[in-house]
Amino acid sequence: MWPVLLLLPLLSPTLALDTSQCTAPLGMESGAIPDDDITASSSFDSGNVGPQFGRLRGESHGGAWCPKYQITTEPKEWLEVDLHGVHVITAVETQGRFGNGQGQEFAEAYLLEYWRPRLGKWVRFRDVKGEEVLNGNTNTYLEAKRELDPPVWASRVRFLPYSYHRRTVCMRVEIYGCYWKDGIVSYSMPQGDKRGAGWEFFDATYDGHWDGQLQRGLGQLTDGKVGPENFKMGYYDYERGQGWVGWRNDTRGGQPVEIKFEFDQVREFTAVHIFCNNQFTREVQVFSEAKIMFSVGGRYFLGDPITYSYMEDRIFEHSRNITIKLHHRIGRFVKIQLFFAARWIMISELSFESDIAHGNFSQEEPTAGETNLQSDVFVDKTVRPQSELPVSTAKQEDETYMAVLIGALMAVIILLAVAIFLIISRHRQSKNFASPLAAKS
Repeated sequence: MWPVLLLLPLLSPTLALDTSQCTAPLGMESGAIPDDDITASSSFDSGNVGPQFGRLRGESHGGAWCPKYQITTEPKEWLEVDLHGVHVITAVETQGRFGNGQGQEFAEAYLLEYWRPRLGKWVRFRDVKGEEVLNGNTNTYLEAKRELDPPVWASRVRFLPYSYHRRTVCMRVEIYGCYWKDGIVSYSMPQGDKRGAGWEFFDATYDGHWDGQLQRGLGQLTDGKVGPENFKMGYYDYERGQGWVGWRNDTRGGQPVEIKFEFDQVREFTAVHIFCNNQFTREVQVFSEAKIMFSVGGRYFLGDPITYSYMEDRIFEHSRNITIKLHHRIGRFVKIQLFFAARWIMISELSFESDIAHGNFSQEEPTAGETNLQSDVFVDKTVRPQSELPVSTAKQEDETYMAVLIGALMAVIILLAVAIFLIISRHRQSKNFASPLAAKS
């Protein structure tokens, strides 16, 4: 049998966020979160049941945080934890006030609100079914842990006790998650489109501003979850965030889908991964072309974009991860334009490989005669002095990479040729030894 060398594409997604590895307690119980970072709307007795005593499994002083006023279905009291940097929050845990057996107060339910700098507002958490109220405790001593689906990105978190009948409550809490290292603070883009009657391929968990365009928030594209192979299998009437965000070509006026990412600091980018649907029999295909632009200030995207063309696949319908090299480009803002190959583009997850760039970087300025911002669609390809463009401080990509790859492939081909030659030669020799004429001679 002839040896065959198969080069297969990587089909599994490269995810920026693995929530299974983001489950550590953030420091309420351990004390890693200092007292000064725990505040509250009010306290019944700040010296005995103030916010600093609202730590899970803590029994100090009164043994919990207790707000001054009783709680109803209109929550106004809150316990706030300041995490400072943006964290991914995947779970929370609560307790009532045990008070060494003397406490009788607990929260049977509560709401969560969160804040981060780019949002500029407090956002109330809703789960994938759109529910706001989280089940709390049933007694004063047992903990009740609740997974957050979807996870949230927050630098400050508030617990708002909630009760179906007026009552006094007390709470102890813990927050679980991890520091958000990928650096994306927001993305902006057009909302997804409807498909047929009632099928909304929206970014339903997006927590920013919904005003024509989605702005200054995060949602499904960065939540670490990819949609199923069949995009319809992931859609349920009762569930928000079915896995795919989709745009239809005929609603864009012939323009590409444009997504703009903002990062926490100026970064150096090596790659972007886009998880795409390719059910071409249902008019969904991977984008035909992607253009990627970079900016330090976010207003002008100068310099030629990175352009990536995708070879159309109308044989296999599986979803796939598309990786585009970004060649150590520098910026704090990244703009991606995706061009249609079919009626629909559907993407589920988008992540970057990047590191914080070191150096002094100034915001771009328009050149003489350029008074307008870069068009949302057309890319400014004017040749500019090198000094105007951000310069990478890291090592450039190894220019010999392709040469090494080609050399390795040539070596494999030569080895195969030698192996085939030896097999044929040995086969001929065995025939000669077996021949009667060879025996007589």
